[in-house]
Amino acid sequence: FVSAAEAGWPDVQLGPEVEKVAPEWLKKYLAAKRAVEAELKSASGEVRPVIYRPSLIWDWTKLDVLPVIPVFNALSALGVPFVDKTVRVETLAKAVVQGVEDDSVEGVQRFGEMEQLAQRA
Repeated sequence: FVSAAEAGWPDVQLGPEVEKVAPEWLKKYLAAKRAVEAELKSASGEVRPVIYRPSLIWDWTKLDVLPVIPVFNALSALGVPFVDKTVRVETLAKAVVQGVEDDSVEGVQRFGEMEQLAQRA
């Protein structure tokens, strides 16, 4: 399941505070993502829950997001706990394929795990 990095805000430092000031549409979006994640986790044994949590997904044709890519990546590199490094669409796609093929992949996959999975694909 492709979720969102922000769905993990309750689990990171300052994440809950950031979510409190998020726009209502984002709160609803994250609630929906978390609901699906919870269903997948509760069905463990019936399905192998693999949850990809990318932040901003991009490629070189997405001119509208290219200017903010360095900002997200810099904040993530500086250790801002509620900002994850961006993920290229090719990286996400390869990680998902690898997750389907490799039965040992399970649980939440953040950007680091996605990058490792994509390298193995």
